[in-house]
This record gives sequence, structure tokens and C-alpha cells, in this order.
Amino acid sequence: MSKFKVASILFLFSTLLLKFSSMLRDMTIAGLFGASGQSDIYFAAMTIPNAIVLFMLTGMKDAFLPSYYKFDQQGKGFSHLTNVVKGTFWITIGISIIGIIISPFLMRLIYPEFGRYEDGFEIATWTAIIYFIAIIFVGMNAVYEGFFDSQKKFSFSTFSQTVVVLVMIGFSLLFYRQLGIYAVPIGYLIGTIISFLIKLVYLKPKRFLAWKQKIDRKEVKAFYLIFLPVGLTIAIGQINLTVDSIFSAQMETGVVANLNYAFRLVNIPQAIFGVTIATLVFPLIASAYAENKMDQFKSGIEKGLIFMIMFLIPTIAGMILVMEPLVKIFFERGRFDAAATADTATYAIFYVGSVFFYSIQAVIAKGFYTMSKGHYILRIGLISVVLNVIFNWWFSSLYGAVGLALASSVVGMLYSIMTFTMLYRLTGGFDLKKIGWNVLKVLIAGAVMTAALIGLQQTAIPSLPILLYLVIIGVTGIIVYATGLYLLKSQPFKELIARGGNRT
Repeated sequence: MSKFKVASILFLFSTLLLKFSSMLRDMTIAGLFGASGQSDIYFAAMTIPNAIVLFMLTGMKDAFLPSYYKFDQQGKGFSHLTNVVKGTFWITIGISIIGIIISPFLMRLIYPEFGRYEDGFEIATWTAIIYFIAIIFVGMNAVYEGFFDSQKKFSFSTFSQTVVVLVMIGFSLLFYRQLGIYAVPIGYLIGTIISFLIKLVYLKPKRFLAWKQKIDRKEVKAFYLIFLPVGLTIAIGQINLTVDSIFSAQMETGVVANLNYAFRLVNIPQAIFGVTIATLVFPLIASAYAENKMDQFKSGIEKGLIFMIMFLIPTIAGMILVMEPLVKIFFERGRFDAAATADTATYAIFYVGSVFFYSIQAVIAKGFYTMSKGHYILRIGLISVVLNVIFNWWFSSLYGAVGLALASSVVGMLYSIMTFTMLYRLTGGFDLKKIGWNVLKVLIAGAVMTAALIGLQQTAIPSLPILLYLVIIGVTGIIVYATGLYLLKSQPFKELIARGGNRT
């Protein structure tokens, strides 16, 4: 078995662990605070600093990996790492200070509805401030996680993110009675600090940083000129969530929280398959592009798209069929009641389109970043923000809170179409026949699986205990879908199950 396949398996496992811990965090918040005013305020207030968190965390990794490869070929990899770390440290301090200063005014400006809650503005302000403080450590963590990815140590990168989530959960459970909702953001801050310290201990001071090296401002500036459009593009999704929060905050209590729970639940396939496949594809296409092997570069993107769709279609179809039981088993406990389950399940169904299209987008984006064409995707991303405002206003006026989830799916579809079309032009085209033929097989197998599961639901199976019901549905779906792909002679499926990862 190749080292890359071992790294891929470890990364998939660590990604599953990260997603499981992330779901446990959401379950903890739902159980402790439910769909209350406090949870509404927390989720709304954290979206703005969290956009910057994603800007740094994911955007930094996407920009740093090809940049590091470039300097490493010149024997300057460690020097470049040092420059980016030091530059990021001072930049994030500036961002944090600005964020802390403007938070009191910003929360009142964009969420005036929080005045109807006792201490509403105070909770929103301190939630935002705590997240802005954490950005200092988030930035440095992001650089090192990009470095670990460049070394194909994907699992360590996700492990460090898992630490943040687990500390957040533990702190919330221990101190929610004393601190209320504040326990959640404080736990996040402590988690980011611990994650940073783990990296320092793991690498050891000498390999962590060239401490005496002066910052090469020109190199840092050149890197950030590449990074900014990449980071801003990554943050587009969170900006759109902020827009959703602004609209949903104007509705009844619980809508903000339930929309967030719904989005996070259906985000599981994107977080597992979307992030995993896109991350594994990135080093392959980045190295191919650096060596001017355009055929391999385009082939890598094609394969990434095909594998992404192969995993997403059955997962999303299955989730739609069992959405309410899923919400019930994940969230319905403590202060999260049956009414919240019904609302969250409805919102989640209308969110699935956004999960599918933004997962596809994750692979497409890697192509832009590898080619240092992030400014193209940024322009499209900004257009999507405008579209999101328009569709949110339009659909929410027609369908209420459900319209906000539907708007995200429609905007995700348009965003994905525009970016794929642009990348197609920049690269000179992909093998659409190959992609289309493989997708057709996936759709046929997925349709057969869906029909089989609908038939199964007409039996006494749904009356079984929820967990057993979900296990039966899941195992049946996997068997039927895999059998369908095998009978249709899907080449990507053959590659997936081939011994040692080789073609059969």
C-alpha cells in the first residue's frame, strides 16, 4: 500500500472523527440551550468573526500549499513558512483589535432585534469579541495546518482542529451553569490556544520557526496578494450565512438556531466527502501544475469531481428520506424539543442543494487556487452574495424561514455553474463525456437505491427503534448502491475497491 493511500485513509478517519466531534458540539449546544433566544444570539453573533476564522483557516491552507511548494523547490521552504507565520501573527493582531473595538456597534447595527431579549446586545457583543481574540491563534494554526498538508500529514491537521472542538465541548459542559452561553465561545478560545501549543510541542521550537529571521515584507506581501482573494472566496459561504442570520433574526425566536442546526446536520457529507476529496486532490493537481503537466492537472480535477458526486448522491438522497429521525436522534434532548425537531428537519431538506453544490465547488476552487486565479472565483463569489440577498428577500417573503434554506441551495447551484464554466475556459476544457458518463451511472445506481429505500419504508421497519431503523436503512442503501455501481461497471468504483488502490 502506497504512503499516499495510507495518508488518505488516516485523513479520512481523522476527518470522520472531526465531524463526529463537531456534531457532538452542536448536540451539546442544542441540549443545553435548545432553540432559545440565547442560542439565536450566539449563532448570529459568531457568524461575522467566524467568516474571518474560515478566511484564515481554510483560505490560508489553500493559498499556502502551492506557495510552499514553489519556495521549497528553491530550498527556501522553511524560510517561507517563517515569513508567513510572522506576517500572519501581526496581521491577525490588527484584525482582532479592530474587531474588538467595533463589535459593540456592529451587533446593534445588524441585529437590532436582539434588543427584545434581556442582555441581548451584551451577549452578542461578548460572543463576537471572544471570537475576534481567538483569530490570533486561528491564523497561526492555519499556517501550520497548511504546512502539514504540504507534507501530506493531513490527519495531524484535522487532529488539531478536533482538539479545538473537544475542548469547546468539555468547557461548555463544565461551565454552562456558571457562564451560560458564554461557555461556548470561551471554550473555543481555549481550544485554539491548546491546538497552537500542541503544534509547538510536536514540531519543537527549532523546527517550528526561524526565530531570528527578519520578516521579508515583500515576500509576505506577495503571498497575501495571492491569499486575499482565496481567503475572501472561502469566506463567501460564511458571509452568505451572515446574510441568512440577519434575515432570520427578524423572525420568531428559535429560527436562527434551528436553521443553524439544520445546516450543520446536512453539512456532514460536505465536511466528510467534500473536504476530504478536495484536500486529497489539491496536492496532486498543485504538483502537476507546478511541473507544467496540464493533462494530469485536468485529470485530477475530473477525478475529484467524479468521486465527489459518487459519494454525495447516495448520501444526500438517503438523508432526505430519513431527515426527521436523524434530527431526532442527534438533537432532541434537553431543551431541544419535538417542535424544534420538526422545524429543523424541514429546513434541513431545503438545505441539501447547497451541500451538494458547495461540495462540488470545493474541487473546482482548488483548480483556481492552483493556477493562482483566485481573483476570478472571488468575483463570482461576490456576485453570489448579491444573489443571496435577493433570493433571501424574495423566498423568505414567500415561504418564511424555509425560503432562507431554499435560497442557499439555489445560490449554491448558480455559484457552482458559474465557477465550473470559468475554470473550463481557463483550462481549455475538461473531458465532459467522461464526467457525464460516470455521473449517469451514479444517478442510475442512486435512483435504484432510493426506490429500494422507499419500498423498505412501506414495511414495518419505521416502527423499530430509531437507531436500529437508521442502521437498516443505511446498510441497505450502501449494499444496493454499491451493487448498482458494480453492475454498471463504474470505473471509479472499481478503483475505489481495488486491492492496494490500483486499477483492476
